[in-house]
Amino acid sequence: MKLLKGVLKTWNKEVYGDMDAKIEELTNAIEALELKSESVGLGAVELAIRKKKFEDLWVLLKSKDRMEFQKSRSRWLTEGDANTSYFHACVKGRKRSNSIVALKKG
Repeated sequence: MKLLKGVLKTWNKEVYGDMDAKIEELTNAIEALELKSESVGLGAVELAIRKKKFEDLWVLLKSKDRMEFQKSRSRWLTEGDANTSYFHACVKGRKRSNSIVALKKG
């Protein structure tokens, strides 16, 4: 298992790397293209590059969201009900969604 953990960590670093840095880099590149489009306009090639950067950013943001969800899920599985702040937040959320605030007449 320890060997597998090392291999998976290396693979993760190669494939995903630092997601926050990649997101920041794409955001800065898109902002630069936006500023250029406002001042002089963009050609067909630059528009295609901008579109590709938006697609890449969208994929990265979705991947980051999925990773954070999985991390929170694994945290819940390991800590379970011992994580009282999380447990109480879930109970309060369930209570809010199940409560009846008002009834309609008619």
